Amino acid sequence: MSNLVKIERLYPKCAGKELLSGIFCKRNVDGTRKRVNMNRNYLNGNDWKIKEFIGMDWVWRDSVMPETKDLRWWYPAKVPGSVLYDMWQAGKVPDPFFELNSKLSEWVPARTWVYRKEFETPKGWDGEHVELCFEGIDYEAEIFVNGSSLGCHRGMYTSCRFDVTGKLVKAGKNLLAVVLQPAPFEQPQVGKTSLVHTHKSRMTYWWDFCPRMIHQGIWQDVYLECTGEIRFDNVYIYADFIEKERTAEVHMELQIKGKGSGEGCLLEGCFGEYSFETRIEEGRGDVVLRIPSPKLWWTNGAGEPFQYEVRLRLLDQKGQISDSRNFLYGIRDIRFLQNDGCRKAEGQFTLCLNGRRIYIKGYNWVPADVMYGTVQEEKLRHLIRLAKEAGVNMFRVWGGGLIETDLFYELCAQSGILVWQEFIQSSSGIENKTPEDEEHGAMMEKEAEIIIKAKRNHTALAVWCGGNELQDGEGMPLDGKDALLARLEKQVRKWDSRRKWLPTSPSGGLFLNSMDNIRRAPEKLFDVHGPWEHQGLEKHCLLYNSGTSFMASEFGVEGMANESVLNRCVAREHWLPANKDNEIYFHRGAWWNNEPLVQETMGGRLTKVEQIRKASQFMQYEGLKYAVESNIRRAMKNSASFPWQFNEPYPNLFCTSAVDYYGCPKPAYYGVRKAYGVYRVTAAFASPSVAGEEKFRTEIFAGRDSVNLRKDEMLCIRALLLDMQGNAVIKEEAYISDMPEISGKVMDLTCHPAEIRTPIFLLRLSLSAGGECLAENEYLFTKEKNFAPVLDMKEAKVSFSWRNERELVMENTGDTAALFVYLKHEGDDTRLYFSENYISLMPGENRSIGCEGNLNGISAEALNMMTRALE
Repeated sequence: MSNLVKIERLYPKCAGKELLSGIFCKRNVDGTRKRVNMNRNYLNGNDWKIKEFIGMDWVWRDSVMPETKDLRWWYPAKVPGSVLYDMWQAGKVPDPFFELNSKLSEWVPARTWVYRKEFETPKGWDGEHVELCFEGIDYEAEIFVNGSSLGCHRGMYTSCRFDVTGKLVKAGKNLLAVVLQPAPFEQPQVGKTSLVHTHKSRMTYWWDFCPRMIHQGIWQDVYLECTGEIRFDNVYIYADFIEKERTAEVHMELQIKGKGSGEGCLLEGCFGEYSFETRIEEGRGDVVLRIPSPKLWWTNGAGEPFQYEVRLRLLDQKGQISDSRNFLYGIRDIRFLQNDGCRKAEGQFTLCLNGRRIYIKGYNWVPADVMYGTVQEEKLRHLIRLAKEAGVNMFRVWGGGLIETDLFYELCAQSGILVWQEFIQSSSGIENKTPEDEEHGAMMEKEAEIIIKAKRNHTALAVWCGGNELQDGEGMPLDGKDALLARLEKQVRKWDSRRKWLPTSPSGGLFLNSMDNIRRAPEKLFDVHGPWEHQGLEKHCLLYNSGTSFMASEFGVEGMANESVLNRCVAREHWLPANKDNEIYFHRGAWWNNEPLVQETMGGRLTKVEQIRKASQFMQYEGLKYAVESNIRRAMKNSASFPWQFNEPYPNLFCTSAVDYYGCPKPAYYGVRKAYGVYRVTAAFASPSVAGEEKFRTEIFAGRDSVNLRKDEMLCIRALLLDMQGNAVIKEEAYISDMPEISGKVMDLTCHPAEIRTPIFLLRLSLSAGGECLAENEYLFTKEKNFAPVLDMKEAKVSFSWRNERELVMENTGDTAALFVYLKHEGDDTRLYFSENYISLMPGENRSIGCEGNLNGISAEALNMMTRALE
């Protein structure tokens, strides 16, 4: 390491050292987050004003001047926020989430907008160095303080700082004004990637799961920062874990700016319980700490996601604190190894964390809101908690959305979820090649350096990727030979070489996971995408049973929205037809509207929207669960699954998301949650329909993550094949003492369909040890070519009672099965969590469900039971 400075003192404990001040969170009166820092004054809040202008009318009206006479038609605004959201709240556009209303807001991004806010200079800041900082402006703006221009900024993923030392009013009000230019023209989903000229979220220009609601606004924090004459310019931390010695070397490289570059000044710091001091030389302070027996950071399900608190403060030559930093960092060793049966040239996709191979239980993440500046911490916490409870250990942050916020990264780290971050580039359907003009390439290269430096200290960050589905003219994924991707790779190698780099997703060989490609070149499916649709009862299992990919970084199954979305977003008289012939359904997820396939699967007998919704969600549940389970059964030849998609930015009526816009899980969420359990028991079969088959056949697999089994304890795998009255056609048990890691076959089941008394039957699986159930699963089968017999079943009778305020008891009091009982929430507060959901009850069976959250407004339904409100 160049310019390595010897640590002058290393303390074993921080207890004897004064704690360094950092960032803390409090609440404003309106419930929004207040950021408090010893040297920061946050200007966030709902006390901003905003007004629309055409052209340079704001100049004509002196709208950014303190004594302006332009006083009319200013509306309340919130920062961080979104212009469109402010206009909605002001009544200037109708609710964009209702029916076709989003079309009525498309004028908003064509306007120039001026933000204004008055503020006072904090006491005690006289004579100090003060900077005005914007963490994110979307997209181009000029900033004024007290009528004077500080400069312009362009780019939503790079912060900007302005020196306002001596420019603020010491006593009285200051005026901050931000002139936001009209949103730039950009390519929507269907267009040409080579024509893209910005580094801006393309999703809001129209995507298959997002209507055209082009975003503008001050979308991240705004604050004044006060420091002394010297301050941190950049802090870089990384660690090497030496397994043989059970030690970690923590490296910190600090760059200092300001008077004399801080020459001779003192850096004090704490890393967990260790403290240190070192002198600044030539504008740098480089530190190496050797930590014995460190606590390691682990992914969700593999161990504790422990992070050390890092506190740094910079002391000037008078011994006064000039600047400080405070953040969390986890020590972990991340490597990506060759998949089983894979040559090195074919890709290294197997996660090895702290020396242990771990199957990547991924999900694709998209922005939490089309108006992403409005996303509150509570919503992110809720979504990430749902992901954690579903066993997720990595998010792929899709390249049409966002360079995600620091809050997102930190919440992921706390939950043991790694992050694969893509630069914001994506395919465009007609042509998917990156832009070739030099100006755009230089801009992307410059922004990449800034973004990498801003995100590389995050514990959760594991992968950098050049973008989504970038391809050549033949449809093959681009690689490092592409000029723009080569520039991005160069920046990653230079500034964050320890992270894995992928040129695009999928990264090849062949792009698409399809039966044609599997038959033609099974050895060339390395990292693949697709399909995104249910393939039908016969073809769906065939495709995933035949899989040969090493990593499936994007695939999905579509499903209809939850009932609560219909209630909020569509007038009841417009609920039908639930297909593309309905303009509202066409507007809100036309690409994923599979109503014809749903009708086919149910024998064409669906006449009510409730029937269509439940059947569609059942198909999404079974289809996505089976796809993920099939991938995991091939571990570690296949080492990663990333279903498309975890969440959605807008309340679609059909979508591939597992969780809806309002934060309510769809049944598919619970299917993947079973597949991602620490223990798993699954079935592989040719089709859920056994029509025309002489025998019903299935293979049973069981597996676990890298967990320690209790000594001398046998594991029991039980399989029951049940008709709809609960009669067992098959009862099989297998006992094993050596549980297969990840997945392994444990038994075969066969029977003659004629032995089953009802046209619909259920396969129920369980895995237990010492009387404790570790995993359960169930699959529905039909003796017909479709699931129409479900519609002929008697209405299930299920009683619900509360054992206590956190435990709900469900009991089937009828004489027929209750298929896939689904607990849901119809209120505005969707932060509700169930220990399990979407389960079947045979006659006489009962089940206790743990519940947490707002229990008002819970209702239940089943495939053969109408929705019932619970008291």
